[in-house]
Amino acid sequence: MSVYTSLSQAQIEPFIGSYGFTSLQQFSGISAGIENTNYLLKTAQGNFVLTLYEHFTAHEVSDYLLLMQQLSEHADYYPCPLADAKQQTLRTLANKPAALFKCLPGESVAIATLKQCQSIASALARLHLSSSFMGFTKKNPRSLIALQISAQQLARYLSAQDLALLEDELAYQFNQETDHLAQGLIHADLFKDNVLFVGDTVTGLLDFYAACCDCYLLDVAVALNDWCMNEQGLFEQEKQHLFLQAYQSVRAFSVAEERMLPVFLRRASLRFWLSRLEHRFNPRAGEITQDKDPYPFKRLLIRHRMAS
Repeated sequence: MSVYTSLSQAQIEPFIGSYGFTSLQQFSGISAGIENTNYLLKTAQGNFVLTLYEHFTAHEVSDYLLLMQQLSEHADYYPCPLADAKQQTLRTLANKPAALFKCLPGESVAIATLKQCQSIASALARLHLSSSFMGFTKKNPRSLIALQISAQQLARYLSAQDLALLEDELAYQFNQETDHLAQGLIHADLFKDNVLFVGDTVTGLLDFYAACCDCYLLDVAVALNDWCMNEQGLFEQEKQHLFLQAYQSVRAFSVAEERMLPVFLRRASLRFWLSRLEHRFNPRAGEITQDKDPYPFKRLLIRHRMAS
């Protein structure tokens, strides 16, 4: 969530008016995240999040909104797009696809407690189990081939040491057989800033715009790489153990998944090291944007390589 497109009150008021919200009391850009433009709107009827989709077509956004509608039927912590007077969830604002969501309660956390790790692990497992009820079939755009292309495009910015690390890890990943692993809908970006809590209870599971179909194990690894970090930036085995225990109390791993987890911890580290390098060296223009540090994922990759 960032702000690439600046909006005025004169633009926002007619937009929310079509939903029956007549009094815009305050609005502000949301700086968290990096993909879409988001505004927090405060109205007489409550608080809402307005999202403008900067990098998706209307057709692509429609698929994501349908997915969120379906998910919200399974749990109330999924954001459901609101329908306007014409029963439309997808509209246009500032020549961009746009949607409106009710603001969910709770706050994201910088460092997760053990119970919060368990709560989100259980929610992730339930998401995976619900996969068979969803009609979402988008393939992962961050496939190994896509990561390889990204590494080649970034090569001129990297030290010889970093480039050698990338090439060696990609060669290792391409040598792994994963077709036998369970696959389905994954969130693919389940970082702490995409989850809201009240206490240790999950109240918001947000930002499904990286959602795709891939190995469930990749989703678990992406989450572990963020949720198991402590204040010093070190990976905590105890949090990993409790996370996996809570996840498997809902959806048990196969023997193959147990064996392949170290591979996917490395793959998830590689994926976000590369994406953060992309954002750093090819930034998008915007009023409020974030530059997230690539280094923690390079360090994580090295850590997982040494451990496996």
